[in-house]
Amino acid sequence: MFASRTRLAAVEAERNAWRLRAETKVVPIRREYVIARRSRWTRLLAAVWLVALGVLVAGVAIPEANDRPSFAPDYPGCIGKARYEHPIEQNQYQELVNALYACGVYELP
Repeated sequence: MFASRTRLAAVEAERNAWRLRAETKVVPIRREYVIARRSRWTRLLAAVWLVALGVLVAGVAIPEANDRPSFAPDYPGCIGKARYEHPIEQNQYQELVNALYACGVYELP
């Protein structure tokens, strides 16, 4: 029993010695935050890719330059007027078809 106490005391003494050495040699930690930049050519290539992607998206989003807004004819008003002026009894579908041809929605072959 005495031997185990001396062994335990020796282990504790060694642990305390390690702790004292570790605590006395504490060096303050210096932290540096470094922001690394890519090379100039890498940044230039990324910028060129972004511009190319923007041109592609803009080409899809922007309508053609030759297209001008045009006023659409008043088809519903024309169809209603044609159906009112030339009604066909009991055949509303033929009446609608005749009105579509009269307003120019459909072209005769």
